[in-house]
Amino acid sequence: MANAVRDLFEENGIPAMIRSFQIPAYDGLARVMRPVWGEVLVEEENMAKAKELLDAFLSADAGDAGKDE
Repeated sequence: MANAVRDLFEENGIPAMIRSFQIPAYDGLARVMRPVWGEVLVEEENMAKAKELLDAFLSADAGDAGKDE
């Protein structure tokens, strides 16, 4: 999902990077301390446009999930 979001941002002219919170040597311990996999980072000046794109992406994804039912 993080790769798809980063690609979406970059395709729309927003430079983005992924930062993982996982620590391979601790095999899941980091997830207990911080219950998310990581985050997609964008520059502050691109935040509003990135949020719009992300909201549209997530609502389209949720709509697709409802079609299977």
